[in-house]
Amino acid sequence: MNRRERKTLGILLVLIGLLTVVHHIYITGRPFDLGDITNHEFFEAILFTAGITLLLVSSFHKE
Repeated sequence: MNRRERKTLGILLVLIGLLTVVHHIYITGRPFDLGDITNHEFFEAILFTAGITLLLVSSFHKE
Protein backbone atom coordinates (compact mmCIF):
# COMPACT_ATOMS: atom_id res chain seq x y z
CA MET A 1 0.00 0.00 0.00
CA ASN A 2 1.60 3.25 -1.06
CA ARG A 3 1.45 6.61 0.70
CA ARG A 4 -1.46 7.98 -1.32
CA GLU A 5 -3.59 4.88 -0.74
CA ARG A 6 -2.91 5.01 3.02
CA LYS A 7 -3.83 8.68 3.16
CA THR A 8 -7.04 8.15 1.16
CA LEU A 9 -8.08 5.19 3.30
CA GLY A 10 -7.29 7.12 6.48
CA ILE A 11 -9.45 10.05 5.40
CA LEU A 12 -12.25 7.67 4.41
CA LEU A 13 -12.18 5.90 7.80
CA VAL A 14 -12.22 9.19 9.71
CA LEU A 15 -15.15 10.43 7.61
CA ILE A 16 -17.08 7.20 8.23
CA GLY A 17 -16.35 7.63 11.95
CA LEU A 18 -17.69 11.20 11.85
CA LEU A 19 -20.81 10.04 10.02
CA THR A 20 -21.33 7.39 12.70
CA VAL A 21 -21.05 10.05 15.43
CA VAL A 22 -23.57 12.28 13.63
CA HIS A 23 -25.91 9.32 13.15
CA HIS A 24 -25.61 8.37 16.82
CA ILE A 25 -26.33 11.92 18.00
CA TYR A 26 -29.27 12.17 15.59
CA ILE A 27 -30.81 8.87 16.74
CA THR A 28 -30.23 9.10 20.50
CA GLY A 29 -29.83 12.83 21.04
CA ARG A 30 -26.66 12.46 23.11
CA PRO A 31 -23.05 11.82 22.10
CA PHE A 32 -22.42 8.91 24.51
CA ASP A 33 -24.87 6.16 25.44
CA LEU A 34 -23.63 3.53 27.90
CA GLY A 35 -26.49 1.17 27.10
CA ASP A 36 -25.54 1.17 23.43
CA ILE A 37 -21.77 1.20 23.79
CA THR A 38 -21.22 -2.08 21.94
CA ASN A 39 -22.76 -0.72 18.75
CA HIS A 40 -21.84 2.89 18.13
CA GLU A 41 -19.00 3.89 20.41
CA PHE A 42 -16.97 0.75 19.73
CA PHE A 43 -17.09 1.22 15.96
CA GLU A 44 -16.47 4.96 16.25
CA ALA A 45 -13.32 4.29 18.27
CA ILE A 46 -12.07 1.65 15.84
CA LEU A 47 -12.70 3.85 12.79
CA PHE A 48 -11.09 6.93 14.32
CA THR A 49 -8.08 4.99 15.60
CA ALA A 50 -7.44 3.21 12.30
CA GLY A 51 -7.99 6.37 10.25
CA ILE A 52 -5.76 8.60 12.36
CA THR A 53 -3.06 5.91 12.48
CA LEU A 54 -3.05 5.61 8.69
CA LEU A 55 -2.88 9.39 8.32
CA LEU A 56 0.05 9.61 10.74
CA VAL A 57 1.92 6.75 9.08
CA SER A 58 1.42 8.26 5.63
CA SER A 59 2.76 11.61 6.76
CA PHE A 60 5.79 10.38 8.75
CA HIS A 61 6.84 7.24 6.86
CA LYS A 62 9.43 7.96 4.19
CA GLU A 63 9.46 5.73 1.14
